[in-house]
Amino acid sequence: MMRSVVNLDRQATCPSCGAGVIFKFAGARSVVCEYCKSVVVRSDKGGVEAQGRMADLLEVPSTMPYGSEGKWSGEWFEVTGRVQMDRAGAPGAPWEEMLIWFPREDRTTWVAYAQGRWYATTEDKNPPPLPPQGSLNVGQQVDLGQHGLFVVQEIGQRRVVSGQGSLPNVPKPGVVTHYIDVSGPQGAFGTIDYGDGTEPPALYVGRIFDPNTVELEGGMPLEAPEAKVTSAECPNCGASLPIASSSAQRVVCQYCGTASDITSGTLSALGPAPRPPIEPYLPMGARGNFRGTDYVVTGFVIRSCVVEGITYSWREYLLFGGDKVGYRWLMEEDGNWQFIEPIETGNVMDSGNGVMLGGNQYTWKQQVMASVDYVIGEFYWRVEIGEMVEATEFVGPGGKVSREKTPTEVNYSFGTPVDPSELQAFGVAPPPTMMGSSSGGSSSTMIIIIVIIIICCLILAMSDCSGGSSTYGGGSTWGK
Repeated sequence: MMRSVVNLDRQATCPSCGAGVIFKFAGARSVVCEYCKSVVVRSDKGGVEAQGRMADLLEVPSTMPYGSEGKWSGEWFEVTGRVQMDRAGAPGAPWEEMLIWFPREDRTTWVAYAQGRWYATTEDKNPPPLPPQGSLNVGQQVDLGQHGLFVVQEIGQRRVVSGQGSLPNVPKPGVVTHYIDVSGPQGAFGTIDYGDGTEPPALYVGRIFDPNTVELEGGMPLEAPEAKVTSAECPNCGASLPIASSSAQRVVCQYCGTASDITSGTLSALGPAPRPPIEPYLPMGARGNFRGTDYVVTGFVIRSCVVEGITYSWREYLLFGGDKVGYRWLMEEDGNWQFIEPIETGNVMDSGNGVMLGGNQYTWKQQVMASVDYVIGEFYWRVEIGEMVEATEFVGPGGKVSREKTPTEVNYSFGTPVDPSELQAFGVAPPPTMMGSSSGGSSSTMIIIIVIIIICCLILAMSDCSGGSSTYGGGSTWGK
């Protein structure tokens, strides 16, 4: 049933419940009725109709309150809408995107927060020719015309869970849609939205931005969303488990090994996970100031690979530096430690056999299939025992560039050596085998020296034995 928009003044009546609705800006194609949650869509002819109904809003930490106002680089804005989405293959881990409207120019932009970064993207109403769905792979370059060259970072599927307010498009609750996230140099970011395939793809382009350029009403700064829960009880053993970040999705109890997902501030048990064969050297929950930033140890992972039939394993510690910093890693292999920091995919020029980063060349060193063997603690993704990634290392000035790749996502990071003494920041002493800056080399040297001494002793003993003594011969008691 169609109903007319009153005097073309952006006001209308909800076709489902009769309540009044307002399209806040000229480009708004839909609005979610505050009373019955119907998606009210206006047509080019001035009528409106209801297309589906939104679920109740989830308790997702908000980046900006709906309806709030403020200034962005001195320009006035209002938060006129929001949508809550989750990945089609991983329901129960929703995220939220806010729609910002700038009345002076009557334009809108989307804002999202993830793992310590703020993203702003705006739809390109006249995009360049976009590649067909299914034609791109992760890590592949894509030319977005005037926007430049981007790299495919993630290929995924998502769906709208809920929404609120005026929106520039027509969300279809529960419908699976396809998208590709792309990354460009110096913080550029974009999304190619293929939708459900019934309409041409849309292009949203923007970048990572500094939250200090945004001031909310009353002079309040733009801050990362706070987690609704700071601790939860393990569903199996009842242990109190701290939740450090609003981005946390999965927790594996360090006491009983039960894996749980975080759902509406509580833990939903999934089942037991195998306990690691060793205790983590850095205790879960340990805090310290490492290289000028306060971190808390939230997770411990043992990963491995198989090369020519031999299994090699290493240990990784997940660090959380607060919502403004996000996550980092400490990796230990054979007594050698590395500090791992993420790199924006668009800042890396990857030729396959080498990468360029910041004007420096990094050459291919090795490539393995890395598997997760054991986990405990809190993680920002739904970590699974047995999950695998193609891990490649490139070495060059200052450290190594690592690339972790799956069929749907690629991520880069940079690793720098860690002196054992730096671990004392977390209240632990360096392991005895790591004393000194070249612990691995000194241990190997000692082993070689001991082996040489033993060989020399055996040679001397044999020399003494062959001196013609009748006591030692073919029928002697040597070695008996």
